[in-house]
Amino acid sequence: MQKQKLEELYPKFQEVVELLQKDLNVSFSSALTETFDNLENGKIKVEAGAPDKETVAQLTEKYHALGYENMSRQLKMQIFTLLALKAVNEDGRDYTQMPTPTIIATVIALIWQKIVPKNFKSIVDPAIGTGTLLYSVVRQLIAENHSKNDYKLFGIDNDEGLLDLADVGAHLDDLNIELFRQDALDSWMIPTADVILTDLPVGYYPLDDNAKNFENHAKQGHSFTHTLMIEQAIKNLRSGGYAFLVVPKLLFSDKNSADFMPWLAKKVNIQAIVELPNDMFANEVQQKSILVLQNHGENVKPKEVLIAKLDSLKDPKSLVEFNLKLNDWYNKDVE
Repeated sequence: MQKQKLEELYPKFQEVVELLQKDLNVSFSSALTETFDNLENGKIKVEAGAPDKETVAQLTEKYHALGYENMSRQLKMQIFTLLALKAVNEDGRDYTQMPTPTIIATVIALIWQKIVPKNFKSIVDPAIGTGTLLYSVVRQLIAENHSKNDYKLFGIDNDEGLLDLADVGAHLDDLNIELFRQDALDSWMIPTADVILTDLPVGYYPLDDNAKNFENHAKQGHSFTHTLMIEQAIKNLRSGGYAFLVVPKLLFSDKNSADFMPWLAKKVNIQAIVELPNDMFANEVQQKSILVLQNHGENVKPKEVLIAKLDSLKDPKSLVEFNLKLNDWYNKDVE
């Protein structure tokens, strides 16, 4: 029933976003943000005569036909997430800015529940994008633990359009978040985090002078953004804090790994490396893994690293088998 409703409503929502986009002559993501602001506030924002009267009349009629005020929060969020994915495509962003698949959030939530203390509530995503990964993990933690929605969330991105989408997503999910527009490799205006959770941007970092502030900067040419971001995450983690990072699989096997991995092993306790299924990604370069780290601190002891590879997630058994391996790994440490 929910799927049928989603398939029926999605094109109607897309239609009103495109109608507003055309009248305002803005990007799809800007029109999407404004559409949901209009629907949430129950009125159409008009500035300097835009949108024009004819468009306002059309939108009023089409908004009414959506029955937005009677829709469940979950359905609103599903529609918004699909439209945010379209916005990233429409506005010509590259694949590294695509929303993270929800199944990755499920794997992270499974590990999180085993190892992160219940009182660790401050979470930072320093490459938040549309917020899909962060919100999906937090939603699952709240549901699984029947816990209060008392997480303190922070997000960083240098793309204003993506931050606007993240802001709407948090509102629809009833999550409190502070968002900061900045280069995540500059100093953060955020308290030290209990947990850092992010899908790392991959590629070269263009600001060589700033890269020199990091131990892992390249001796020649541009440095890798993802290795600098891992170092930045560690700098901003509390003692004993955790990081859940979606990283390029090449991090563990390319020529730079010979220097980087020993450095990382000295700086933190590596908790888990979970290789994601190859069929989730278009090619070898885009393949990713989940890297879980714990910062050094009092009473923090090194433990055996969980090494796992997920087979195709199209087969439900894959997640069940991973959960069994996770339980064995956790129980071995507890004994």
